[in-house]
Amino acid sequence: MIYLDHAAAARPPREILDFYRACLEESYANQEAAHRLGYDARRRLDAAAEQLSTALAGGRRYDVVWGMSGTELFNLIADSPFAAGKRVVSSRLEHPALTANLRRTAGALTLLPAGRDGGISAGSVPADFTAFHLVQSELGRIQDAAALAGIAPGAVRMLDAIQAAGRFPIPAGTAELIVVSGHKFGSPGGAAILVDPAAKCARPFQEFARRYRHEDYRIGRPEAPVLLAMAYAAELRCRELERNAAKARGLNRLLRSGLSGLLLPGGKRSFCTIPEEVASPWILHVTLPGVETGVLVRMLSETGIMAAAGSACSSESREPSPALLAIGFRRADAWSGLRVSLGPDSSGGDAEKLIKAVRNVLKNW
Repeated sequence: MIYLDHAAAARPPREILDFYRACLEESYANQEAAHRLGYDARRRLDAAAEQLSTALAGGRRYDVVWGMSGTELFNLIADSPFAAGKRVVSSRLEHPALTANLRRTAGALTLLPAGRDGGISAGSVPADFTAFHLVQSELGRIQDAAALAGIAPGAVRMLDAIQAAGRFPIPAGTAELIVVSGHKFGSPGGAAILVDPAAKCARPFQEFARRYRHEDYRIGRPEAPVLLAMAYAAELRCRELERNAAKARGLNRLLRSGLSGLLLPGGKRSFCTIPEEVASPWILHVTLPGVETGVLVRMLSETGIMAAAGSACSSESREPSPALLAIGFRRADAWSGLRVSLGPDSSGGDAEKLIKAVRNVLKNW
């Protein structure tokens, strides 16, 4: 099997699975328990919080609010006093789970447009809270985090780094709240909000998160073994950040060359949706006008190749890609995106086999 859907969920390496299994055997106790095993679990989680934040943020330390998924933590953030009922600025390219929660709680929500290359149009917008991604989950577009951080001076800023964590260092000084998700970088699960300890919102946000979990019972208690595995996975992934990124760039270029310019039914040709210079090397999005790529993905799956027609959360949707619509695609062409997302174990052979399989499917379309 060739797995090229790491943006949906990364394949955990054997070392992480072995570590997770050991955690299940050793740290199974409830970390909130009063006995010694509960204390031991809390102590290990405190160390894991430092391990996670220093790995993902290039050595900088953040406070950590643990969770089980990005969606769960988007709920928490949207319900916080920093976003709920406030003037919130985000973009049309955010993950649907984030946008849905901001629509639910914001007093006023402004969604900034994006250009044809996927870049969010930054300017000066009055706001109390901003929420933007660093890497767009479907298109792979890397945003200018520094420019977005300056959109609303004085606002509390949230950065969705779910598609960036473990792949790039998280840029300093761009957000007070940073969301990451373990199963995007090789953990069996887990998620976290990295909270800048120097921010004015840090203490009140953490107190809100404590009440949200322990008094209002809006979210559950994450299992300690999953969180310990997440922190270890982050450390392992970040040890070879530059080497892995260089490998991904080479594979991405190979895929760009092999998947662009293909003659399609109807006479049009495929093209790479986002220019290489502003795209993550880990995600390649290709547009194949006139080809319903949901069908293409299922046909590739039958040959043992796993890719995606868009983000996994919308794979069963009957609607065209919101991301492609947001960057100006016609509705008729917004069904025609193919996302190929790489992991550290992806190879040139995987890329070549995908290119060959796509060409074979199109030849018989």
